[in-house]
Amino acid sequence: MTQWQGEARIRVVGRWGVLELAGEIDIAAVPEIEELLMRLLALGKPVVVVDLRAVTFFDCAILGVLYRARAGLLATGGGFEVLCTRPWALKIMSMAGLLDVFRPVASLTDVADLDALDGARHGSPKA
Repeated sequence: MTQWQGEARIRVVGRWGVLELAGEIDIAAVPEIEELLMRLLALGKPVVVVDLRAVTFFDCAILGVLYRARAGLLATGGGFEVLCTRPWALKIMSMAGLLDVFRPVASLTDVADLDALDGARHGSPKA
């Protein structure tokens, strides 16, 4: 199997664990992306953000990885957000029926706004 040649970085921003991805992401990247998501989840942050803004290509294999990660987080009461602004990427999500599931936003500021709304709905303070 071919090694993935993209770039990835995990960072913590407040209560969010952020996975920043860059380059081309195809089926060869799935094992590494899954490992990165597991490392991110191990940080114990209540919200995971996957940043796809610097990704130049992805296929449906990565959408499956993100969908499974999202389902796992939501099942444990966590949150999952996707940063994505590229029209081609949004079109792929739409064609896969996942645009309304992922509800991608443009920036971490938008995630903060969603986080604030979520806290207001549940009556809990932001951490």
